Amino acid sequence: MNKKTAVLFAILVLIGFNSGATSEDGGYAGAFLKMTVDAKPAGMGGAYVAVSNEGAGQLHNPAGVQTLTKTVLNSSYRAMKLGRKMGFVSLLFPTRLESALGISWLYAGYGEVERRDGSGYTTGGTISSNEHVFAISFAKRFIPFLGLGTKLNYYHKNVGDVKANSIGVNVGAVLFVDSLYRYGSMEGKFITDINAGLVVNNIAAQYPWETQSEGLSATKTDDFPVVVGLGVSCRALERKLLVAVDAEKNAKQSALVRFGGEYILRDNFLLRAGLNDGTISAGAGFKFDLEKLLLSVDYAFSGDRAGAGEDHIFSFELRF
Repeated sequence: MNKKTAVLFAILVLIGFNSGATSEDGGYAGAFLKMTVDAKPAGMGGAYVAVSNEGAGQLHNPAGVQTLTKTVLNSSYRAMKLGRKMGFVSLLFPTRLESALGISWLYAGYGEVERRDGSGYTTGGTISSNEHVFAISFAKRFIPFLGLGTKLNYYHKNVGDVKANSIGVNVGAVLFVDSLYRYGSMEGKFITDINAGLVVNNIAAQYPWETQSEGLSATKTDDFPVVVGLGVSCRALERKLLVAVDAEKNAKQSALVRFGGEYILRDNFLLRAGLNDGTISAGAGFKFDLEKLLLSVDYAFSGDRAGAGEDHIFSFELRF
């Protein structure tokens, strides 16, 4: 292998490495999407497929956001070790007849490495890698016990000067079990607000890579594995306690389970805890009622996994 070929090969290896930089069983395109960027679901271990009733909910199941009755502006940031970071911004609008429309931007950065030539010597400067997902979401409650939603994603990733783009689709459904019973019959029960969720992510998404150097070229296609998630949630103790369980599987990784809960300690103060595939998480949230505005400030802690260090997640949500 000559030096020119070695340089091209190294770039493609770096692309593959970054694809799996946040994965658990191996590298694949879009692996960072498994990480929870909003503090509310993160504090609950990421178990949110059957909840998903706020701004970042469209990342877990687009069908859940149809329950919104006010416009929601959401912003989140996940601080990580090893030079990695994630951010999220979304705006959701309730529309007619129990439906909602949303736009969002999700960002992930993987840090920088020194730029080197084919012999391994530094040449000055650095190579950075980052990833973006721009999306439009829509959800509607078509019948009293069933909500459906979809999210159209535009993916963009760059590693140094090499770039790739793709389009993919997420679809989801939420079954409102209480609505299957006579109206009011679940009131006063120990367990109520029972929901079941289903989501299928990354349909048709793939990164087509092509790099050229001094007359040589190399190509690589990274397919996003289709991810299927199932979830169940319910409330208890006069709706003060929310409990949720998720299971997720894709073709390139073993199945994982997420479990979490949220307890309303006071009307404006909430505590959360969970397990994300064995990794412990915890968090808290505080709500400020500003007459026509409702501001939520949330924080979550995610434990160390695979020696990567602990993560801290911060979120702000404004309803108006």
